[in-house]
Amino acid sequence: MAAVLSEGHAPPPVAAEEYGELESPDADQFAPREGISAVLARWAGQLMVLALIVMMGVEMLVRTVFGWSIQVSNELGGYALVAITFLTLASGQLHHAYHRVHFLEHRLSGRGKALLRLAFDLASTVVTIVLLLEMVRFEWITWQSGDVSATVLLTPLWIPRLSMPIGCAVLAWAMLRTVAGDIQRLQAAGQGGNHAR
Repeated sequence: MAAVLSEGHAPPPVAAEEYGELESPDADQFAPREGISAVLARWAGQLMVLALIVMMGVEMLVRTVFGWSIQVSNELGGYALVAITFLTLASGQLHHAYHRVHFLEHRLSGRGKALLRLAFDLASTVVTIVLLLEMVRFEWITWQSGDVSATVLLTPLWIPRLSMPIGCAVLAWAMLRTVAGDIQRLQAAGQGGNHAR
C-alpha cells in the first residue's frame, strides 16, 4: 500500500468478496467489516423474518381449514416488522446497501471524494446519535408508564419497543466505525496527493 501511495495514486479498492460485502463502489479497504454487534442484530432480524413466515403460514392454514384466526398475528407481526427494521440498520450500513449519489463524487479528486464521504457520514452519525437518544428516552418513558397493548396479549410495550434503541445503538457504533474509516481514507488521499507533488 505504501508503494501505491508513494506513486500518488489512491489505494486500489479491495474486492468485495474479500470482505464478504455486497459489490459496491463504496467498498474499499477503509470500509469497516460487519462487526459482531451488527451480525447478531442481523441474525435476530433474520430469525424474526422466518418466524413471521411460519406465523403467516399457520394463520392461513387455520383460517382455511378451521375458519378462525389466531388473533395475535397482527400484533406480533407489527412488533416483528419494527424490530426487523431497526435491528438490520447497521448491517445495511456496513454492507453498503443504502443509496449514495455518485454524480458529484465522479467530478471530485480523491481527496474531495474522501472529504465528501466524511462530511456525509459525520452528519449521518449525528442524526443517528440523536435518534438513539430519543429512542432511549422513549423506551424509558414506556418502562416508567407501564404501558401495555390494548389487545388480548396485554403486551408490556417496553418489550417490543426495546428493539428500537438496540438497533439505533448498533447503527451508531457502525456509523462511528464508518467515520473512522473515512478519516483513514482522507489521510491516505492526503498522503497520496502530497507524494504526487
